Amino acid sequence: MIWKIIDLISENGVITQVKYSVTESSVKTEGYWTFKDNNHKVVDQLSEIDVINWIKAESVVDGICIIEANLKKQLNNMQDVVKKPWVIPTFTVKV
Repeated sequence: MIWKIIDLISENGVITQVKYSVTESSVKTEGYWTFKDNNHKVVDQLSEIDVINWIKAESVVDGICIIEANLKKQLNNMQDVVKKPWVIPTFTVKV
């Protein structure tokens, strides 16, 4: 997955919100992440990977980064949508 930080929003030297994009194959998502605490300060040594890691760390639920998991789910759903035009549609009745 390719993460990009598009914009940083800060108040008094503390990063409060980040606009990001994540791309996997042909699927891309963009969003804003609002940090839960005030520990993310703007410093000279701050790099894009630092900010990405902060977002990933805060977006983990049950050990999984929800942003990446939802992007993978969307990609998998797109692949399932491809229908073969020469195959007659069928369905199964569940009783």
